[in-house]
Amino acid sequence: MFLTEFFNIEMIKIQNLLQPKMAWCAIGSLCLGAFLPLADAASPLGLSVQDGALIRNGREFRAMGMNYYTCLTDIIQNADDPEFVEGFRMLKQDYQIPFIRFMAGPYAHTGWKLYVEDPEEYFRRFDLLIAAAEDEGLGLIPSLFWYVATLPDLAGEPLSALGDADSQCRAFMRQYIHDVVGRYKDSPAIWGWEVGNEWMLAADLPKLNHLPAKKIGSDQERTEADKLLRPMILDAYQDFYTTVRALDPHRIIVTGDSIARPQAWHNRNADTWGQDTQRQWAEIFRADTPDCYEVTSFHLYEKADSSYFEEKDLSLEQFVKKVVRTCRDDQKVIWCGELGMPGTDEAARALFVRMIDAIEVNTIELSALWNFKPTGKAQPDWDISPSNERAYMLEAVQALNTRFAIGDWK
Repeated sequence: MFLTEFFNIEMIKIQNLLQPKMAWCAIGSLCLGAFLPLADAASPLGLSVQDGALIRNGREFRAMGMNYYTCLTDIIQNADDPEFVEGFRMLKQDYQIPFIRFMAGPYAHTGWKLYVEDPEEYFRRFDLLIAAAEDEGLGLIPSLFWYVATLPDLAGEPLSALGDADSQCRAFMRQYIHDVVGRYKDSPAIWGWEVGNEWMLAADLPKLNHLPAKKIGSDQERTEADKLLRPMILDAYQDFYTTVRALDPHRIIVTGDSIARPQAWHNRNADTWGQDTQRQWAEIFRADTPDCYEVTSFHLYEKADSSYFEEKDLSLEQFVKKVVRTCRDDQKVIWCGELGMPGTDEAARALFVRMIDAIEVNTIELSALWNFKPTGKAQPDWDISPSNERAYMLEAVQALNTRFAIGDWK
């Protein structure tokens, strides 16, 4: 209920934000000030796509980074949590890892209270993260709206409201984009912008048997209005791109999607779990990235090994090759925003090495390993730190970049 007053007051401001001549006045009410002056137009800040190539500081770029999922939300939840300062230092100084992808807003609707009620304090904490990244020369790819259900849940709307440009959740989305992108677009730490995490995996699931879990803190069941369809998400993706691009004309904008499900075409066209052919799957995978996006996103996990198309013996290496060919045919830069394996056994190590090799063999421009957590625990089977048994993964990324990365990555 804490959003009721927010929406009553903010809806007028949001409409103003959509008018270019008035946008900066509205944004200025939340900004503490720009970080650095704009770069020369010939060498825009962050990562951009020019003539089909990924560019940083005027040079073609290629490298692997790291996911650091909780670095912002840790300090949003606890103002005295300085973990990311040491985490950024470890990544950049000890392992020469050039950038991170992170969740740039609370996961669940219950976590947004600070932003809604005290935006000055929310951004004071966010500013600390940006400043720490600038100090280390660490690049950032913020993923603004991680969980697909959060915006509708926050606004008290069904998930289908994501497809309605006039809904409260879409208005909130545009507001947060203006606040974050408008505030940090002049920081050299920002390398690109991402919508969220794997939204399309929630789309077109057959019948009504696969609706999202209940809204946190509610006993109310999800309904047919909570069934997400691809056109709804694509409409939100277009809105995200247009809103960000009006503020930041150069940096890459990515969806954050994983690879489409092996049954995605049948989900969409037959409302069943039928197995897609390669042609059917590619049709959906292509359509999931709107034409305006210069970069195609996918995530690489164990399920990609021998589980796609009608070729049951299709290896991970063969699958990645097909994904890359599809992206190249569409003249898209490739962003593998997550890859990795849980655990520490030999089988996990072996498949991890195969994933790293697939990135290198296919010259995938941008990729990020899942998931760095320097202290404490986020996902015990997945956490990577210099002090646990998965530290070899940090060393593997460092070694890969030494032989594989190009451009201004150090």
